[in-house]
Amino acid sequence: MAELDPHTLRVAASLVRSRIETIKLDGRMDGLQRLGAHRTLTQLAVDLEVSADHVGPPRRRKRTS
Repeated sequence: MAELDPHTLRVAASLVRSRIETIKLDGRMDGLQRLGAHRTLTQLAVDLEVSADHVGPPRRRKRTS
């Protein structure tokens, strides 16, 4: 298995956070289901970000002039 890529972990955390926003609008879920999903996905996003920080530093953006 290849090493973990911190950039990929951060992208995954970003995707999870965007999904959290759409859960609020999901009419198929009741309030408790939304709350549970929100908490679980928030924890997943935090875990992914912590793992990314542990694996390597964030990428620096290149300045284009």
